[in-house]
Amino acid sequence: MDWWKLIGTVLSFGPPLVILAVFAAARGRYRNRKGAGAFFFENGCLVLNTGLPYPVPLEEIERVELQYSSWELEHKLSYGLTVKVVRKNGKTRRVFYKGYRTAKLALPADMEAALRERGVSCVMNGS
Repeated sequence: MDWWKLIGTVLSFGPPLVILAVFAAARGRYRNRKGAGAFFFENGCLVLNTGLPYPVPLEEIERVELQYSSWELEHKLSYGLTVKVVRKNGKTRRVFYKGYRTAKLALPADMEAALRERGVSCVMNGS
């Protein structure tokens, strides 16, 4: 009877532990992710800082669109930001980021400057 309980426990906790290990391994590959904000640059890629980091080579990017609320940015400590990466082949990747002023690229203007410094077109949509 105790073996059945042990097998049931392993079967119920095994899959979540495997998923956590995959997330830890994927996030651990990147050195610059901590405190990076919505994205960071590493190995010639723009890496979207999501649960599973999503790298996009800089030469494949047509433009990056940053959409945010100007009012929220001016009057609150945190703000919502949508980052949309449009590739030259037409594919897009959109992520939502809750921004705080403590990140390396804390504000949309900082993000725009970092993108333009690397030769990536950036469109700011502050509403």
